[in-house]
Amino acid sequence: MKIIILLGRGTEGCGVTQCAIQMQKVTGATILSANDKKWGRAKGLDIEQLEMSIGKEHEAMAQQINQYDLCIVYSVPSKGHPENCQENFLKLLDLINIRKAFINVDHKAASIARNANLKEVCEKMDVIMTHSMENDFCKFMRKNKIQTPLTKMGLGFDYDGHRAKYWRPIEEQQHNMVRWIGRTAMWKGPALMIDFHQDALMKEDFITVLEGLEASIQYPLVLYRDNKEDNPIDRRKVENYFRPEKKYGDGKFTHDLYGKEDIQKGAYLYPQYINEDCMRRLSLSAFASDLYFLKAEAYGNNIENCHAECIASGSIPLFHKHFCDNVIHPVQGKPISQCTESGTLGVDYSNFEECRETMVKLKNDPSMRDDWREMSFEFWKQHSDAKPIIEDIIDKATNTKSNQPQGLEEFFG
Repeated sequence: MKIIILLGRGTEGCGVTQCAIQMQKVTGATILSANDKKWGRAKGLDIEQLEMSIGKEHEAMAQQINQYDLCIVYSVPSKGHPENCQENFLKLLDLINIRKAFINVDHKAASIARNANLKEVCEKMDVIMTHSMENDFCKFMRKNKIQTPLTKMGLGFDYDGHRAKYWRPIEEQQHNMVRWIGRTAMWKGPALMIDFHQDALMKEDFITVLEGLEASIQYPLVLYRDNKEDNPIDRRKVENYFRPEKKYGDGKFTHDLYGKEDIQKGAYLYPQYINEDCMRRLSLSAFASDLYFLKAEAYGNNIENCHAECIASGSIPLFHKHFCDNVIHPVQGKPISQCTESGTLGVDYSNFEECRETMVKLKNDPSMRDDWREMSFEFWKQHSDAKPIIEDIIDKATNTKSNQPQGLEEFFG
């Protein structure tokens, strides 16, 4: 089967782009990306793709897509895209005469609301997939009485391929390095990571680095504990290079800062990264973190690509305790936090000391750390290896029929 992946929003360089890359690895799919809007993070990922303009070339795009057997739509234009792009995307969907499946990866209502003409887009699809049947997107579907069949999908990752490229011997890792990867979204947990370092890890000579922070309007939420005040003053102890503030003497970020971090300092805050470079730094870090945190019903037992990168790069994963308490492992059948031999740490504000004690033991015992990261790799590969999950997505995209129950009365009831 010939598959084409359509990125209607373009190459954003975030999780959606990574999802498309993971599907391409398994299926050999072509990625067709709209170039009507440029994204700052786009250069961060190495991606093999075609690029065309929906605003100017939607008819030619349809001709290209119709040469395939299945079109997987991973993103749609935002309300911030040019108007001709928003309008022509609907025309493009009408011109596509092969089966179309839309995969929604937005978690929150605010993100869903930023999609242009989303109701109309959904109604033009043959099937729609999402993380959970109880999330905000499902509420959007119900509210708008969209009858397109809706089903749940997983998120898969090529653990073996990533490991072969990046995994390093335990002797090469910096035993006290904690490296968080993400962006300036508070549900990614940057504030929790900084506070955990400041309140528990710093005194034990850990070094904590946060990579991927954009200088967005949310920056005070990262830098200040009293961030709900008009003029916050309770600044976290940080080495801030992602949104320098002159009054605190913050310096400008330069790439030669990597590797010069020191103990007894606040968390180091760095801007966006090139994925391959970051993965190499991650592979040399004893601990890696993604503190993704959603409503319990929104996880759908799925991980993020950043989670998987932490694991497959060979670091011990430090995830959010709420995530670990609510995501069920498919083999052990229990929440991650209750599973045996997970090789995974779950942290929140309630258990700083417990996590710190375990991390100190791991820091000081390379053999124990090596055992943990091997356990983690096998545990999470069982959970979300790319091949079976993406094969399931393709099967649902191909075979889900309009008379199947996902889109009918029980969903709207």
